[in-house]
Amino acid sequence: MKLQKSLCLLLNVIVLTCAREPSSPICSRYDYEERLLERVLRNELALETTLNEIVKTNDKVLDALKQLEDGKAKLESSLAVMEKTQIEMESRLSDFISNASNFMNTTLAANVGALEKKQIQMESRLSDFINNASNNMNSALAANVGTMVKAAAEIKANASVTVQQLVNEVHILKDQLKVPTIYFRARITTATDLSSSLDVIFPTVEVNEGQGYDPSSGKFTASIPGMYLFSVQYCVYTSKQISLDIVHQGKALQRSYFYDGASNYPCVTMQVSASIAMGHQVWVRTYSTTNLYADSYRYTSFSGTLIHV
Repeated sequence: MKLQKSLCLLLNVIVLTCAREPSSPICSRYDYEERLLERVLRNELALETTLNEIVKTNDKVLDALKQLEDGKAKLESSLAVMEKTQIEMESRLSDFISNASNFMNTTLAANVGALEKKQIQMESRLSDFINNASNNMNSALAANVGTMVKAAAEIKANASVTVQQLVNEVHILKDQLKVPTIYFRARITTATDLSSSLDVIFPTVEVNEGQGYDPSSGKFTASIPGMYLFSVQYCVYTSKQISLDIVHQGKALQRSYFYDGASNYPCVTMQVSASIAMGHQVWVRTYSTTNLYADSYRYTSFSGTLIHV
């Protein structure tokens, strides 16, 4: 209230000091005072309104300050509680660490002692075991030495007999592993003209070890399975061609072609090796028109031999 009265008095002094009589000669002094009074009243009303607002604002500020002071007090109280709690936790942690350390030291010492005791017991048992094993081995070795000497004498006595038996068996195996002689060679003695896909027959047989070649069909039949080598030598007419296959069970193993354009009656050789099963056949066949030549100086022949069983 004192602040309101002071402000009102200050405003009245300001208004009265600044107010002056209007220069208009028309208005009377009464009108001027009336207007001045009206203005003063209006200013007092405005001032009163402003003072009320200032009072309300002051109250709000005071409330805010009070709330801040209350919050500060609560914060200080909370901080005090937290500090106290922190101190208690540090004390408990220190106690826990100390107790755990003491417990671990005690347990470790007890376990080390137990381990040392077990180690001593194990070393003692191991030493006893080694001593017993050594004694047993010495006894067993002494007992077996006589038996081993006797067995060695028997082995030495039987060795000569066994060696002689092995030598005899080796000789028998060598006789069994001898490769049998399978070999043939046959030829034609006169010139022969053949069309395509015909079997070539070599009727003149010079060698037929094992009797595998048939001069009537021109085919060789294997009586023993193994690796064979077959060879064909053929001679050519002048300006004629030859087209021949060496055939195994109907499938070509080797193929040859020759044309003579020099009038020299040349001779050409082809050969092939193949694994032939027992009972399989090998022969010579044309695959195109063929003109074979032969005389007393030029042989056209078919041969084969067993080279490995």
